Amino acid sequence: MTIPRRIIQTHRNTEIGREWRQSWINHHPGYEYLFFDNAACRDFVATHRPELLAVYDKLPANVQRADMFRYLAVHELGGLYADVDTICDAPLHSYVDMTTGHLVTGMEMTMANYPYGAETYMKNYAAPYQVLNWAFASRKGHPALELMLRRIDYYVSQMSGEQLELWSRTDRFTLELTGPMAFTHVLNEFLSSSRQGAVTVLPRMTWGALPDDQKAAANAPNIKLRHLFQGYWKAAPKAATSYGARL
Repeated sequence: MTIPRRIIQTHRNTEIGREWRQSWINHHPGYEYLFFDNAACRDFVATHRPELLAVYDKLPANVQRADMFRYLAVHELGGLYADVDTICDAPLHSYVDMTTGHLVTGMEMTMANYPYGAETYMKNYAAPYQVLNWAFASRKGHPALELMLRRIDYYVSQMSGEQLELWSRTDRFTLELTGPMAFTHVLNEFLSSSRQGAVTVLPRMTWGALPDDQKAAANAPNIKLRHLFQGYWKAAPKAATSYGARL
């Protein structure tokens, strides 16, 4: 099975990141482009996986629902998901084999490459390495994405609404429940099991270059996606001074 030529993006409205989103369209002529606002995301869940709608609605934070939606949308449709605060620098098919049927993600960070020390690293990442979830691509129905959805379903179903609301006040809980920490743990479990379906993890510089990395001319040939770390998912976005898991 191949990765469909499809780009999927989401945010609360169509005005945010318009210029950055256009970079994905410009680099992918002939691809289907789909954008979902909050209402369209919920409608998609209700239509394609109605058994998960109660869990989706129970998630108290917009970013948690956006995380769940991205896994579900790529699982149900296949294609490439990318956050709106990313800039595309090369078409996906120019550096990814679309015919393998792999789930393709990128290395976000390793302890060896983190510039701010081990203590800060352990606060921000899943350790000893973390994959990113601001972009990933897959064929339709990849079992690793189904495992991710089932994991979210299980944990959210076990918690009361009050407990979810309380714990979701900390950024790290979101990272562990639906974000890249959870994605990393699920992919590790998937790859260590006998489940069918392969995963490709791109080198860190391909999709995970930090802003300082992006400024270095020597890195330019390797960077295919620039993440701007706008922090839209947090209550109060701020300029990045030390890069955590989802700034």
